Amino acid sequence: MAKVPDPRRRRGVRHSLVSILLLAASAVAAGARSFTAIGEWAADAPQQVLALLGVRHDPRQGRRRAPDEATMRRTLQRVDGDAVDAAITTWTQARRGRPSPDGPVVIAMDGKTVRGTRGPDGSGGVHLLTAFCHSDSLVLAQVLVDTKVNETKRSAALLDQLDLTGAIITADAMHTIRATVTDLLRRGADYVLPVKQNQHLLYAQLDALPWHDVPALTTVDTGHGRRERRTIQVLPIPEDVTFPGAAQAFLVERYVTHNTGKRTAMAVLGITSLTNDQAGPAELATWTRGHWDIENKLHWTRDVLYTEDASRVRTGTAPRVMASLRNLALNALRLAGHTRIATGLRHTSRDFTRPLTLLGIHP
Repeated sequence: MAKVPDPRRRRGVRHSLVSILLLAASAVAAGARSFTAIGEWAADAPQQVLALLGVRHDPRQGRRRAPDEATMRRTLQRVDGDAVDAAITTWTQARRGRPSPDGPVVIAMDGKTVRGTRGPDGSGGVHLLTAFCHSDSLVLAQVLVDTKVNETKRSAALLDQLDLTGAIITADAMHTIRATVTDLLRRGADYVLPVKQNQHLLYAQLDALPWHDVPALTTVDTGHGRRERRTIQVLPIPEDVTFPGAAQAFLVERYVTHNTGKRTAMAVLGITSLTNDQAGPAELATWTRGHWDIENKLHWTRDVLYTEDASRVRTGTAPRVMASLRNLALNALRLAGHTRIATGLRHTSRDFTRPLTLLGIHP
């Protein structure tokens, strides 16, 4: 956090930016959902905790005095969001260490709009594009997407923060475009992507393949009041398909029977740069389904546990910085071995020193 530039004028500054950022990060790791909650956590923190976080000593009162809620709110509204995200990315990669050699690193790329920042007509809003690891559920990087462009224009800035050599990228159909996949291949990465009507020619070519002649791999899951049967079929890409790096096409079909008797069916076409020797039907099925962990384990978690979409924080960079601090808290909890985030937050909130230990701040 010391590398984050201070946006304030030097005159009149009493509290260092590092101490404000660390106070906010610790409070969020303890479950704070708002600036008010962050201010209350800081006001109640004992002296030894404030000392570890670098809070200034007030000689007139003879004790360390935390900044009030208004000071932290004004500062976090002005701080550089890119620099905060870069600091969190660096910290996460350092704590995470080298990825497990058991298989390729699979990274989901997906965006989320903080709904509370939208205008009265539903337009605008702070939109964040995130890179999320399938295997350990860590947020690896995050960038802000300007409201005047879509996610594809910011994917390069997101991926610039990561070493993608040998990695596999999953994303939604928005990113199934030549510019994005060409960029991935240039970085030494492979892709597993759905194909929809935004690629008319490619979709028609894949839809016309002889799927009825291909055996299907079937999996069945039960739970949450339903029975789900998923099938996947895989074919090599024919010569007339000129999509960059394409090696295999796949068709995923999903049939769901609810306990109420309602039945639904869905089919999705996809394409990958991985050859049959690199990935068969079982691997492709796992990765296409695993992509949506970013919704369940990140977007849903931030919204439900931190009420992110209900937040009324709108000013300056504050919505983006608060989302970044939530990412940091989730990463820290998962790196500490917490598989149930709600339980981990309750555990952390019961002792003022636990958020510091979680973030690696020690005497």
